[in-house]
Amino acid sequence: MGQRAEEILAQARVVAPLAARRGDDGLLLAKAQGCRVFDADNVAYVDLQGGGGSNLLGYGNQYVLDAVRKASTLGLGSGFHATAEVELGEALREMLPAYGPWVLTSSEVLAWELALRWCRRDTGRNRIIVLDGNRRGAVEAFQVAAAGPHGHSQPLVAGVPAELARLVRVVPWGNLEALDAALSEIGVDVAAVVVDPIASQFGVVPPKPDYLAGLVDRARAAGARVILDETLTGFRLARGGAAEVYGISADVVVFGGALGGGMSQLGAVTWAHGLGATIGDDLPAPPQPIAVLAASATLSVLRNDAVHQRLEERGAQLQAGVEALAERFGRHLRCNRVGSIFTCFFSRQALTDGKSFARVDQPTWTRFARGARETGVLLPSRSPSAAFLSHAHGVKDVEHALLGMEQALRRMQKEDEL
Repeated sequence: MGQRAEEILAQARVVAPLAARRGDDGLLLAKAQGCRVFDADNVAYVDLQGGGGSNLLGYGNQYVLDAVRKASTLGLGSGFHATAEVELGEALREMLPAYGPWVLTSSEVLAWELALRWCRRDTGRNRIIVLDGNRRGAVEAFQVAAAGPHGHSQPLVAGVPAELARLVRVVPWGNLEALDAALSEIGVDVAAVVVDPIASQFGVVPPKPDYLAGLVDRARAAGARVILDETLTGFRLARGGAAEVYGISADVVVFGGALGGGMSQLGAVTWAHGLGATIGDDLPAPPQPIAVLAASATLSVLRNDAVHQRLEERGAQLQAGVEALAERFGRHLRCNRVGSIFTCFFSRQALTDGKSFARVDQPTWTRFARGARETGVLLPSRSPSAAFLSHAHGVKDVEHALLGMEQALRRMQKEDEL
């Protein structure tokens, strides 16, 4: 880290402690372009964090920038529903014809609140079932953890009311028998079963064949709605997201992440056409026009089949390279991947559920991630965490990232020999 970056980080520790914490783990961003981010000393890093999944096309994508410039010239203010929302709605309907209507929100959290309230109103029930691998984000209802042998929930963080936690049941990822048991006990009061299709709380866990379909069937048999979390996978794994990749259908789908084009926060909720869903009176404030226009630009790029083909090829290249490095250095370095979403971690066993997640070697990962950062490769500071490639990552960029990982492993090997 250079002098200017150190000075800003020291200042942040006084005036912006959360920024300082993130800066210690990664970097304080000064600018970004393509698949690279830069610190205050103009040091470049190949970015594998991907803006938490939002950076699908690459930083500063020309189509998205043009849309943002257009928004700035129109003088669109907040507080109004813009004509651009109608255009985006048409594009979404074209891309996902099985769903509608659409409600756009200014954040993923608002989209989740709307989806959960609708399910409770629609079913007349109160309880929610989530999986222990579900992405929590900033949704208060998801900040719970299973307590005791019966899976009853308790608040995961201070400030979440115990009464709220009791309305949520946590079920182990990948375990249909546990889901059957929960539905048998409380199924008559379950409004929705929420599923993150890649268990991103554990980084990335590809679902076993028929697991997601079995979950959907059981939830519907119990009279509960199925909410599919596409905030990371939507539009990234395929134009139809995880639903297309795994051949499942949901009653309600929540989108975010890549939909905003990496420029601004944007959430969306949609319903299966067959439900005939109507929107209640609990409507959120309109999204920012700049986010809506960026989303339209993103979807226009995704009409090209070559985008997802390129993402898959680069993901396969990275995974093969990581596995080759693990073998070469005799390390228990593993890589789980679905498309352009991946997680790397050190563990003697495969990552398949919450138990294997708890056995991952975090101290070794911390050494590795810091070593890679010193070579110009930015990995998540914690493991397993979801990491991302973008359309801007080329063959040479992935090779650069693998070379940085190799150098980090070589340094670790030398340190261990001392």
